[in-house]
Amino acid sequence: MKKFKKLMLLSSFICFLGINHAFCEDYRYGAIPLKGSSNVIKADVKSERIPAGTILAVRMETPANSHNYFEGDAFRANLLEDIRIGSMVVLPAGTMLRGSVDKAQPGRRFSRAGHLSLKFDHAVTPFGKQIPLAAKITSAKNLNEDGVFYAGGSYFKSMGKAVDTSANILTTTTTYCVDKGMSFWKGFPVIVTAPAGVFAGSIGGGGYFVYKSVYYMVKKGNDVKVNPGDIFQVTLIEPLDVPIN
Repeated sequence: MKKFKKLMLLSSFICFLGINHAFCEDYRYGAIPLKGSSNVIKADVKSERIPAGTILAVRMETPANSHNYFEGDAFRANLLEDIRIGSMVVLPAGTMLRGSVDKAQPGRRFSRAGHLSLKFDHAVTPFGKQIPLAAKITSAKNLNEDGVFYAGGSYFKSMGKAVDTSANILTTTTTYCVDKGMSFWKGFPVIVTAPAGVFAGSIGGGGYFVYKSVYYMVKKGNDVKVNPGDIFQVTLIEPLDVPIN
């Protein structure tokens, strides 16, 4: 009887050691999660790389402008076309791209036009994963060579148009008076009508030029407006790794 009890105690002790060893192994390799944390070992996330230089067709979903938008103000855009790696659609059309205003300069006096620079922060995958995104706008309406939206126009450009208009007034008035003087009495009246045309044209053209000079000095330049539905091209500056599971 005593031998039987000893045998039972020995068997219980060996069983306890086995259970304790198995528990420690599970704890060690993550089968049992640590308290207050997620799984210690997570499955590897597979991804596909969209190379730098890839061009994305993008449509604005929210507005932005140089008048009342400021640095850091957010905007949204959507992809217009699927982005594929081989036969796999890595980013489907409709994928959201988020960004913010980098710089905004409203129109100013002397007809100086507004400027607006937009930068992209990240893309949101169909699985809800936010991926850092480095890209620049490379083709859009009113986009200058530096990738900045520009409303166009300046004081000197406006005054150049005013000079052309003033010269046209002078030329048109003089030509009209010369033609009238040449049309009767064998053209003798032209000696009077020609100087009169030059004088009238000078007054009219000069007055127009002075008026526009003052007007363009006090006039503010146009502001940049990017509207929902506007379409432009965006080029990746850096590769974009997109999780696919």
